[in-house]
Amino acid sequence: MHRTVASPAAEPFWAAPALLAALLAALGFLGKTATDLIGASQQAARARRSRLVELYALIRAGDAAFAAQSALRRRLARQLQRRLAGAVDLSRGHERLFAATFAEMEAEERELHALIRAITVHTFYPLNQALLAWLRSDVYFRAASPRHRVLGDLAVYLARLEAHLILWIAKYEAWIPEHPEHALVFLADEDHHGIAFPQGGAERLARILGHPPEPRRTPR
Repeated sequence: MHRTVASPAAEPFWAAPALLAALLAALGFLGKTATDLIGASQQAARARRSRLVELYALIRAGDAAFAAQSALRRRLARQLQRRLAGAVDLSRGHERLFAATFAEMEAEERELHALIRAITVHTFYPLNQALLAWLRSDVYFRAASPRHRVLGDLAVYLARLEAHLILWIAKYEAWIPEHPEHALVFLADEDHHGIAFPQGGAERLARILGHPPEPRRTPR
């Protein structure tokens, strides 16, 4: 008796479309997963860039305020030097000079002193608080290895910035609110009360963000 053997290639008429549909569904799922992952990665990258832009704006605002305050303190120092002649000693720094001569200041000198103090109170203090809040909420940039090709230098800078800000705010609280004769809060001046504001922050961020190079500014 002759037996007919079915060919292995022969499949029920419904099998091929079902397998194709399953394959297409799997490919669709994988494609959606890949798209979602790419989208999430792009969204995270945009969020990190936005964070850097925020930090860049805060540091640039501080640099601009420092330049304006520096011009005012130099002007006040010149006026005090001219009027008080040999009694003025700049070797101990502007803050010590202003505090020592505060009671002797004339009307215009008091106005300059008030402007200098106002920048400290109403610009530097909130800016430095905002910078410290930014640093304490950062979970990405400060964690970069110092050996990282792009972010390593920034991570070191941010660590120094945090140390400066903690000390600056502590000195501000002790130095300014109850002492109207004080107008400036410096840490790395003649009194060596702490760590200087780290230089080059705006330049570092401009490079990372692809912005034009920052102009040279007076060091803080």
